[in-house]
Amino acid sequence: MAAAAESGSSSESVVAGPPPSAARGGGAGEVSQWVEYAVQQALDLKKTLGDATDAAFGAAESSLVHAVSASKSSLQEARGMMEWVKGQYTVGEELVFGKIKEGVIVAASHPSLSLGIAGTAGLVLFKRPRRFVIWNVRRIFVSNESLLSDAQAKVNELRQSVNLVKNESKKLEERALKAEEEMREGRMKLIEEGRGIRNELRYVNKIEKKAADLKDVINELPIGEASRYRSEVSTLVSQVKKEKKALSGAFSKIINYGIPM
Repeated sequence: MAAAAESGSSSESVVAGPPPSAARGGGAGEVSQWVEYAVQQALDLKKTLGDATDAAFGAAESSLVHAVSASKSSLQEARGMMEWVKGQYTVGEELVFGKIKEGVIVAASHPSLSLGIAGTAGLVLFKRPRRFVIWNVRRIFVSNESLLSDAQAKVNELRQSVNLVKNESKKLEERALKAEEEMREGRMKLIEEGRGIRNELRYVNKIEKKAADLKDVINELPIGEASRYRSEVSTLVSQVKKEKKALSGAFSKIINYGIPM
């Protein structure tokens, strides 16, 4: 227990502030002084831990001697075990202080890297920063996931609208094609009707001409017979004029539609 107390006081004396020259200096000289100081502190700490370990193992060995004083073979076995444990501790101690020295040199050469590593270690090892980072990452992930879901919904809605417009456009196109076909058929029918009306007008003109010739013939007949035929010819000429007027109006409408005759 006294050895442990001495080791505690020694470790407290070892962990001291930087040398005044390093505190006042700067640049490359400051870095080298800090490295030398850190290595010296590590070596002092090693020596202190070694002394404390020797004292602890001495006390343990004394206790084992009193406990196994009845058996010499047991004492030798205990001593061998203690030496083996001490050797293993020494090897581990040298590895630890070697890593400390390497870490101090790297930290002095790359201060920004050491700060980054220290900050990362703090975030990983301490619960509060780690929980804060995890919470922020989770919140950002949920926010991005929500935005992605909204965007996907809008894309689906837009896609449905596009499909609806395509279907309507297809229907309108089919209607336009059908209307165009019907218009073409109607045009052909109008052309045929126009040609038929034109032929009828020609026939009506011939009838009018024949009716005029009949009037001349009737005028040469006796009065009794001429009066009877004259009334019939007048009725025929009146009907022909009506038919000609109707046919002429229909033919004019066809021409007004832009149908060539």
